[in-house]
Amino acid sequence: MTRLQTRKVETDRDLQHFFDEAALDYVDQHGNPEKLLAYRLSIIRSLVGERGLGSLLEIGCGTGIHLFALTDCFDLLMGTDISPLMIEQARKTRERSAASERIRLEVDRAEELSTVPDETVDCVLCVGAFEHMLDRLVVVQQVQRVLRPGGTFVCLTPNGDYLWYRFIAPTLGFETRHLSTDRFMSLPSIRKLLAETSLVLCREGCWTFVPRGDIPGLISALLTLVDLVGRVLNLSPCRGGVYFRAIKPGR
Repeated sequence: MTRLQTRKVETDRDLQHFFDEAALDYVDQHGNPEKLLAYRLSIIRSLVGERGLGSLLEIGCGTGIHLFALTDCFDLLMGTDISPLMIEQARKTRERSAASERIRLEVDRAEELSTVPDETVDCVLCVGAFEHMLDRLVVVQQVQRVLRPGGTFVCLTPNGDYLWYRFIAPTLGFETRHLSTDRFMSLPSIRKLLAETSLVLCREGCWTFVPRGDIPGLISALLTLVDLVGRVLNLSPCRGGVYFRAIKPGR
């Protein structure tokens, strides 16, 4: 395992370059990719519902692994990402999808969403990307803009209160951020962020995320045990991920 080293980011261009470099051979580094994807999708489906929502927008969609897996839940699916090469890879996958005519993919910053008109989306999804976005308040404001009244924002992101990030890694001298601008949000900080918008938080919780690709195996095993304790005792600091669902009030 190569020890994680934080990469300095100063501009959007730096952010784009980082994900462009990762696009061609992108794969989940934190365990079995298929099992981890199935687990995340089970959480997402429980938050968005199995069927009946018209349109989905995934911001920071990367290569589209979640987007393509949700084609049975939505009539129209859109994905945006800051990385042209991530979108290029997603478009190649779209060519092989039976739902290709219902999928739109665009290079677009989450802070702008210039390709998405006002109040045209029923659900916005963000998975493992919110922590990389440079201005999270502006992102949420854009989400609020594009959502129809009654629309839903669903997000899965690392937990800023996680013991590994807050205490263990600093004590051991391990880096935890891939990018210098990464910010891991806790449930209290998410509540505070949403309070600055009109979106209404209606569900929140923790999910299992152990950053196995960034840490030695012994620490990974320890954090897996910590997660089990957190699940049993409902202790947020023991859980690596948090999720939330927020709704745009109807007229």
